Amino acid sequence: MVVMRNELTWRELKGLHKLYLGNSTRAKLLKNVFVKNTLHKRLNLLQYKDGNPNIIIKNKGFDDYFRKNLLDQYLYYADFFESVGIEISAKRNYSQYILDSLVLIFKNKEELRNNLSTPRIFSSNFFKEKDSKFLDEQHRLKNDILTILGVEKFPSESSKEEQWLLVVHCINPKYILICENIDFLKYPFEFRKNHIELWYLGGNNTRKLNETPKSKMSSPLFYVCDWDFHGLGIFTRVKQIIESKGEKITLLLPEKPILKPINSGNHDSKWNQKPLSGLDETAFDLKAKVLIEKLISENKWIEEQTIDPIPLIKTV
Repeated sequence: MVVMRNELTWRELKGLHKLYLGNSTRAKLLKNVFVKNTLHKRLNLLQYKDGNPNIIIKNKGFDDYFRKNLLDQYLYYADFFESVGIEISAKRNYSQYILDSLVLIFKNKEELRNNLSTPRIFSSNFFKEKDSKFLDEQHRLKNDILTILGVEKFPSESSKEEQWLLVVHCINPKYILICENIDFLKYPFEFRKNHIELWYLGGNNTRKLNETPKSKMSSPLFYVCDWDFHGLGIFTRVKQIIESKGEKITLLLPEKPILKPINSGNHDSKWNQKPLSGLDETAFDLKAKVLIEKLISENKWIEEQTIDPIPLIKTV
């Protein structure tokens, strides 16, 4: 598995590949910070063509650098595009975030196709860094998603079921981590190295776990989520389902939590003026209750993305 440099989009990676195969390409590639500052200025692997500032040419050492550092990344995503029937084109100015979202969609296409939701619900689940309207203006990306799923269009109304259980498998899993944040599934490399299988319940649903055989829950189960009323409420429902199958699940308690104001960003989950905000007290141990009470009293929350679950799982 390869990871594309965050500084490069697919268009820029393809431009560098074109230069690797040939001798020159358009100078607008230098607008990219990594290409300009690292490849051009620091490593001196690129230069402007004499007499033509609109063209750059490669210097000695560029081919070796690209072969060692970028070629496997280019081939990985190019092979992916070809396998799903998408044109390998520089028209697709996709970031690594978008590319890995498409890979995840492809790996779970049967599950997603059978319970397909509206474009805005789909966007809210798969592109949390953006927003629910993200796909409205991303027509090429939207069409590529439909191609991957093998459908002509998104439904105009939300699926009544809208039940997803997306899984990123690993060889010989020792643990299962159920998460609210789908982005963990897009970058599963460290989880796999630590024998952690990732599960994601799409659309804020928990009932899909009712259909999951107990035999698939043989590994120790852990849960990571936003520490707010909404996220912890989902955990209580997950815990109830897991325990009804005779299994246990552990809520990961952040060791050095980063507390955020309850009204930060687009956050819309508010605490209630009830004991433990009305959450089921039996779902939490003493340490978790103390942290929840602190969050309520200070009107703060903890974002799931700020929690590193791997060391927490390894120390339980």
